[in-house]
Amino acid sequence: MAGMKLSKNGFEILQRVMAELEMERPDVLRLAFAKGLTESELIQEREKEEMANIEIPVSVIAKGDDIVLIKHLLIDKVQTQINDEALDKLIISCIEQGLEIMNEELNQLTGADSYFFYLLEKHGIA
Repeated sequence: MAGMKLSKNGFEILQRVMAELEMERPDVLRLAFAKGLTESELIQEREKEEMANIEIPVSVIAKGDDIVLIKHLLIDKVQTQINDEALDKLIISCIEQGLEIMNEELNQLTGADSYFFYLLEKHGIA
């Protein structure tokens, strides 16, 4: 499993979400992965896009035995077996789709709204 590359658009959204949530890159990437996995109707490999000059190791999303859990969550979502190459592509697709969802949510907020509190409320934590 090699490092994965974000699209330039995904990287710009990542920077925006990091600033809004005041969180570090690995935390936002994990959050984006979870959003992409749970809120996307369909997870598929991305079209060829211009890539940002940032490489994300799989270990940011899952370490050790957690990668097996991630793989099976993705298998359940796409309803087919996946190899290691496809796993990397699906993980980065989830991250990209999650970032797009987060960007849409940010665009819907008014200036006074906090994205952090929005997420807490939306997911029943607050």
